[in-house]
Amino acid sequence: MEQLKAIFWNAEERRVRALWRLLLHTLALVVIGIVAGSVVSVLAPESQLSWPIMATLAALIVAGASAVVGHSLDRRRFDDFGLRLTPMWWADFGAGVGIGALLMAGIFGVELAAGWVAIDGYFVGAGEQAFVIALIGPLVVFVAVGFYEELLFRGYQLRNLAEGLCLGPIGPRAALLLATVLSSVAFGLAHANNEGASVISTVNVALAGIMLALGLLWTAELALPIGLHLSWNFCQGTVFGFPVSGNDVGPRIIAAQQLGDPVITGGQFGPEAGVIGIVAMVIGAGLIAGWVRFTRGSLALRSELALWRAEPRRL
Repeated sequence: MEQLKAIFWNAEERRVRALWRLLLHTLALVVIGIVAGSVVSVLAPESQLSWPIMATLAALIVAGASAVVGHSLDRRRFDDFGLRLTPMWWADFGAGVGIGALLMAGIFGVELAAGWVAIDGYFVGAGEQAFVIALIGPLVVFVAVGFYEELLFRGYQLRNLAEGLCLGPIGPRAALLLATVLSSVAFGLAHANNEGASVISTVNVALAGIMLALGLLWTAELALPIGLHLSWNFCQGTVFGFPVSGNDVGPRIIAAQQLGDPVITGGQFGPEAGVIGIVAMVIGAGLIAGWVRFTRGSLALRSELALWRAEPRRL
């Protein structure tokens, strides 16, 4: 009986083991999602469920599931998932926003200079709305997506994977690296059914996950990943008119037409699916490293992400 219990329960940490925490977190996402979806479908017709509303709902579901499971099973405060909103957190967030914008501006500039993209117009897709008002919707979407995808894949999954893998000959550093790869694979697979997705786009999105994880690995916070993620997406789709992981985002400051080889440009999936996206990710990793070294004085994996310590449980 004790051996059977040990499969599910870590007696030393006095909590459920990492594998079951991850599975139960996924189950909580499904259950809360079904309940929330049912409530929303009763309160509002499907025609009124715009993309910003759905993205915001998804963010609330991920945050709710992470808070509940984190408190009850992880024995961890919600802000321990990389959301300690200190002044340094906000500085990192701003740096992430700047890095994402710079990378996407560089991609657009290179493609325009090489003749891989043509400009068909400016300030399009707003319909009857004032253009500035029309931008609010995409901004809400990308803030929500940047938040909940980073909380899910980096904040919750990566950290729990690292804790579960840190055993026997696998130390904290190796556990963090393995967890980064595994959570990034999950991130790539989560985008595998998007419009225009392919094996190459899935692999490249997984590589983007590794780039995004660096901010967490070097700071123990999600500020850099969230800022970079939302800025990359917003600039990619709303500013420069590229598809965002196969999605048409609506109003665009620049209406861009893809002309180059999809292997290079990413084609209808977006730049992250092409060689140019990989180059941008490498540069992005360097910019993240530069920011962390500038603000912290050195680069080092935050091994504590793979090591759990008991703290008073509170939300």
